[in-house]
Amino acid sequence: MNGWQRFALLILCCFTVMVLYPDFDASGWTFIGIACAMWTGIIMVLSVISNLFGLYRMETFNKLISFILLCGIMYSLLWYFPQEDKVTPINKIKYGEIPTKADIEKGIKRFTFNFDFVHRNARRKENFINQDIDGQKIKKEIKKKAGQTAEELVETLDIQVE
Repeated sequence: MNGWQRFALLILCCFTVMVLYPDFDASGWTFIGIACAMWTGIIMVLSVISNLFGLYRMETFNKLISFILLCGIMYSLLWYFPQEDKVTPINKIKYGEIPTKADIEKGIKRFTFNFDFVHRNARRKENFINQDIDGQKIKKEIKKKAGQTAEELVETLDIQVE
């Protein structure tokens, strides 16, 4: 692997940890930024050393360095990544708290972008994200359903007049 591929591996590891353990606040973003800067420096030093000594030609040694780099990145991210409940991801794994589908969905949701560019106003009736609510349309649907159920109830009643 060359330096760019190792850097892509670093970004992938950071993204994976942030998605699997989404309960972080601003300190999590700061940690990821500092970790990326630190590991980028290490990757650059490894690339310079690899080019100086021609280590990139030895395929097995290159794979070993990449595997050790991957283990180091994941170890540092899992051991030190700050969480709101003050329990690091490695301790969560140790105690059997593995990420659930809800955690993954929450983590992916942190990286999505809301394409609804409607200006939001707190006093507006339609103040819901990604939902179009038409008050008149809803009222008509309610009246229609209520009318149907009322007619069905009248038909089922057996009224006898004397």
